[in-house]
Amino acid sequence: MKEGFQQTLDNYDFTRLNELSRCEDVEVVRQHLASAKYPKTGLETFALLISPAASHLLEEMAQKSSQLTSERHGKVIRLYAPAYISNECTNTCTYCGFTMENKINRKSLDANEMKSEAEYLNKRGFRQLLIVSGEHQKIVTSEYVCSMVEQSRPYFSSVAIETAPFKTHEYEALVTAGVDSLTLYQETYDRETYAAVHLRGKKKDYDYRLAAPERGGEARMRKLNMGVLLGLSPDWRLDSIKCALHLDWMMKKYWRMQYAISLPRLCESETDYQPAVEVQDKEIVQLVMAWRLAFPDLGVNISTREPDYLRDGLIGLGVTHMSAESSTEPGGYCTPDTALKQFDITDERSVDEVIQIIESRGHEAVWKDWDPCMLG
Repeated sequence: MKEGFQQTLDNYDFTRLNELSRCEDVEVVRQHLASAKYPKTGLETFALLISPAASHLLEEMAQKSSQLTSERHGKVIRLYAPAYISNECTNTCTYCGFTMENKINRKSLDANEMKSEAEYLNKRGFRQLLIVSGEHQKIVTSEYVCSMVEQSRPYFSSVAIETAPFKTHEYEALVTAGVDSLTLYQETYDRETYAAVHLRGKKKDYDYRLAAPERGGEARMRKLNMGVLLGLSPDWRLDSIKCALHLDWMMKKYWRMQYAISLPRLCESETDYQPAVEVQDKEIVQLVMAWRLAFPDLGVNISTREPDYLRDGLIGLGVTHMSAESSTEPGGYCTPDTALKQFDITDERSVDEVIQIIESRGHEAVWKDWDPCMLG
């Protein structure tokens, strides 16, 4: 029997939300924005604010989103760094540079290499780390990830993971090791697209991945970051709506957790995969503000996948977290060019340059906003 969010997703009638997301009447959106200081929160507002009609009212959305972000999150941008620990992978994903079909140099960090990466990033100022890996069932196990976390934990106040989905007891072990945040993208909620791009490996199991955030919730992760890979599904609006439904469901069931959203777009990699749709910069801006206005307490992440001019322009409009000076290859900070990176980053500026931009926009760059001692 289907349980949890899968049952909700399979039985949900998206007709109303889909209609709102296709709205062409600018006045409908204008009235919705003008009806109160801030629009009513929730799924219908989100769907309406990502519509074609709303794209003509970005200035109005920006004013409200900026003010709401300042009220709920302050004039700050929290900085984090990704650290790739392995590009080993047993999946065939047609869009990913780590796909097992690619004949590339594979590498998994050992304890000393992980410690070196952690020390380097700590010296650069980072106190929030995101550990990222490929999905290899025999190499990148939960025990291996735990060992990498244990090497990193002394250098960071917050350690997040973006790895293959694990079972509840494995997430519990990771929490004990020092993980406090889970990043997990369904990639796309469109089952047909999902099946078409995930051809082999455990990642082919749509339902197992879909239930992973719930397993993270059961394991008492402090924070969950979700998202879709924009450009994978031909209908980015409906994909985003389904992600919003998932997020809304999680918020109600696991209400003690903090939540964040990321908006990654497909980037160039070692594959020749072409996006099903090109999600434009303007649409990314619109999505950021829609997420902010519909889910005011949500963290919003923008990574170095995105170009510098776009990241700079989003400061103050809803974004709360940014990566900087990133590497997407295992050991890429201390021993670059020894393994293939997952994708090409776009914003290659140093963290010092990013901080200068943040401060020039009247915001403060924050290295640390959490410590385990807060749990008592």
